[in-house]
Amino acid sequence: EYLHLPSPVPYSKREQFKWLRRYGMNFAYAGTGVFDTFTGLPDMTQQIDAFEQLIKSGLYAEHVNSSVAFVSYAGNDYLVYLVRNNFSME
Repeated sequence: EYLHLPSPVPYSKREQFKWLRRYGMNFAYAGTGVFDTFTGLPDMTQQIDAFEQLIKSGLYAEHVNSSVAFVSYAGNDYLVYLVRNNFSME
């Protein structure tokens, strides 16, 4: 919204909202991190693997050549570490 760009369709909804795929795809899952968190959802490695498989499929080759990949990391791994260690920084 800040950049006034349409939000990309979530990867998990790509078949349901085919007409939105022209705006890109979002592979992120809320609450996940680089490592295993408490969500049971795909971590960042699995999200990147899904993106890589999609690229290798060749279905979107013409779009990928003119696309931008944005990787964002928040702080879920830090929070999970603290919770698992009783909020100790030691």
